[in-house]
Amino acid sequence: MSKIYENAKDNAAFDRCVDVMAKLMLKYGSQVLEQRGEKAPLSLSKPAVKSESGVLENAA
Repeated sequence: MSKIYENAKDNAAFDRCVDVMAKLMLKYGSQVLEQRGEKAPLSLSKPAVKSESGVLENAA
C-alpha cells in the first residue's frame, strides 16, 4: 500500500485495518447482500474490467 500517514505506526495500523475490513467483506459480504435482498455486484470467479465510464463490470 502507499504511504498514508507520516508516522510509521499509524501507517501500519491503517494497513492492518484495511486488510481486516477487506477480509470481512469477502467473508460476509454475500450474506449481507442476501439479507438485504440485493445481488452481489461482482463475482470473484470472473475478472472485473473497467468500462469507459470508469465503473468496474464483470468480463463476459
